[in-house]
Amino acid sequence: MQRTVLVLAASVYQLDAIRTARRLGYRTVTVDNRPENPGHAMADASYTVDTTDRDGVLEVARRESIAGIVSPCTDVAVPTAAYVAEQLGLPGPPFKSTLITCSKSAFRGFLKAHKFACPATFDIDPTFEPEPGLFDRKWVVKPNRSSGSKGVVIVDSRASFDRALHSSLAFDPDRTGVLEEFIGGVDGTCEGFLRDGRIAFSLLLERVTAPAPHVATHGHRVPIRLSPVDRKRVLETIREVLRALDIVEGPFDCDFIVRPDDVVILEISPRLGGNSITPLVRASTGLDLTELTLRSACRDEVAIPTDVEERPAGLVLLGTSRAGVLALDLDEVERLRLESWVVYLELDATPGTAVEAFIDGRKRVGEALLTGASREQVDERAAELLRRVNVRALEAHV
Repeated sequence: MQRTVLVLAASVYQLDAIRTARRLGYRTVTVDNRPENPGHAMADASYTVDTTDRDGVLEVARRESIAGIVSPCTDVAVPTAAYVAEQLGLPGPPFKSTLITCSKSAFRGFLKAHKFACPATFDIDPTFEPEPGLFDRKWVVKPNRSSGSKGVVIVDSRASFDRALHSSLAFDPDRTGVLEEFIGGVDGTCEGFLRDGRIAFSLLLERVTAPAPHVATHGHRVPIRLSPVDRKRVLETIREVLRALDIVEGPFDCDFIVRPDDVVILEISPRLGGNSITPLVRASTGLDLTELTLRSACRDEVAIPTDVEERPAGLVLLGTSRAGVLALDLDEVERLRLESWVVYLELDATPGTAVEAFIDGRKRVGEALLTGASREQVDERAAELLRRVNVRALEAHV
């Protein structure tokens, strides 16, 4: 009998999980509050249910007699996946731990309580009044529960804070958030998989972000520019944080900053990473984290190789710097697709489409995965691809 896996959300970032589940022979069911999302059309069955509606998703899971549940590439659905898994006795992280990891305020409190490095942080709501002199340095406004960098803004004055506050908190269902000190250092992401409490696989990626004051991910590069000592420090810190959270099995995604004296974990979540990280991991190491996650969620036997080689690769997310009408060079897109170093180049929108500035994960217009003989060549090819595609926004003519 064909077993069923439930995939929470059905946006472009869940397509890899849905395709992989179908390739592995699972029957796939999606839930999402947007019926137009592309993953629904690929699934065997779909439901218009919000991924944060725990009991609604549990009802779907029971109706479909699922063998496993995953919440790839979206933080807000992680507690729901954990809740359903616990209710049905399926593999998944502890529900109580996901309530911490998916709340920026709760996670900052957890870091402080367990003596991990943490930036100075204030819990904020629409009535928050900053202390005098607070903006003699940079801060970051973040909605408490959101994903894809929605509403995350760097501020450096009372005026910029006031401008950002209400629009940022609008992305949180309770209109709460955090104001945390901006910290500099090497900005990285770690994709990994836990087996019996140990990190059985990990890949460190260097994150490329939007120009300030925004911080949306615009891509990742492998290898990260860190010394072996710093790489070890990152993995040791991640392992200690996950152990304190009692998360011992399955995938994890972590954003961090490496400073000379410490490693700061900005976010960590027991799920596959967003922003098309899993295809990048596959291109760099040959390991299919999506397949590993799906098999694990359905209690299938999986082997994790111990001799994975890290090859240079890069992911470029395409977007415009302002709102307008999308323009790009389609001829160059076709020529780039023939380049041996371009694994794929995909567009989410066609020229002439109305677009918004790429300041959060929803505003991208495409992506490209590329390889190189070295990190330097990957960077050069990423710059070449951006130059040749020439994504831009033109003024709309009424």
